[in-house]
Amino acid sequence: MSLGESSVRIVRSPEALERLIAAIECSREARPDWIHLQSGARLEHLDHPAWPDLLSGLHRSVRRGIRMAPLEIDDPDEFLESWRCIARHGFHDFGGDGWTKCYDSPVVEDYDYIAAYLDGGLQALDPYAIYSAVLGSHDFRVEDFLCTQHLRDVKTLIEPMAGTAEFLYQGHFAFPDLQYLMIDLDTDARDQVVARPWREETDWHYFISDVLDDAIWKRVETARRGPALAFVGKQSHQLFNPQQLCKLLELGTQYADSLILETPAMTLVSDIGSEEDMTRPEMEAAGFSVALTDEPGTQPNAYTNRLSFRLEVRDEHGRRTLFRYPDWTVFSQPTLVALAELLDLDAYYYHSELEEFVPVEHDPSDTDCHENVNFMLFSRRGD
Repeated sequence: MSLGESSVRIVRSPEALERLIAAIECSREARPDWIHLQSGARLEHLDHPAWPDLLSGLHRSVRRGIRMAPLEIDDPDEFLESWRCIARHGFHDFGGDGWTKCYDSPVVEDYDYIAAYLDGGLQALDPYAIYSAVLGSHDFRVEDFLCTQHLRDVKTLIEPMAGTAEFLYQGHFAFPDLQYLMIDLDTDARDQVVARPWREETDWHYFISDVLDDAIWKRVETARRGPALAFVGKQSHQLFNPQQLCKLLELGTQYADSLILETPAMTLVSDIGSEEDMTRPEMEAAGFSVALTDEPGTQPNAYTNRLSFRLEVRDEHGRRTLFRYPDWTVFSQPTLVALAELLDLDAYYYHSELEEFVPVEHDPSDTDCHENVNFMLFSRRGD
């Protein structure tokens, strides 16, 4: 899993950028993952009326996106309009990699969620767009998992607790021939996924169901094509209590060949602040803020590693809760290993140096799994 590995072309002048885009569009040059804009090629050094055509050419010329230092624009209104122009032309900067598009997508998607606020205030904001901007980005891709020894034969990807299914949706552009199955109870999230421009040739389906219902997993098993991987991202399994998590581990390994859980760095909830400011620069320029904040009357419990919080937007006129996360239990890696042993499952963690999933007995001292977001893989013993 070569997280972060990519091809990059650096350009330092408008003329060099124009030549590179022309060479890519006539197939004299291969499309890189990224084009890195430096010096005179930075967008704010170019005439603003030329941005739409340039951004359209860049969107066609890159697989992943454009990189450049943060916009150096002091005036908030000018900064906001510049950010919105880039976002409307198919790029966002929600993660740390740069201005990204949906991985290798030919479709220009509009990421300007600010327009709704300017028109109608907090109540007009799209909760899913805000979530995507502050929590939805990920630095890993479907191909990162499929290049490991454990998962190289996977033909079906399953996303329980899918939400807006960013992981699978982005993955299908790189692997349109694979099958993508999603499960969630959120019909609004499903509608967002259905409305996206999926490749016509891709086999995908979004099931509205409780992910802990045996019946939906039996439907998935009937529908799946070949070896299957189930993936739960954003630590969403921490919405469950221990009994529910055991059920998820059982179902995910019984009806798929492997189940991956995204896990956080080891931490006690009592070490987490009562509020985390998530406000992005374009939000500040528009006049609102976003925070993860503890639910009123609750306090993190260091013995159960449980807390309750919400995602909230605020401005000078008031505040609005977008999503609530009651009884969020932070399951540490040792706890997950113990649950796997109780269920007679094999457990693995992702080793960043070997770029493979290795048994949990493997010495982790030469990897950064303790400090950074990690992944744990579970499978039935003997599989």
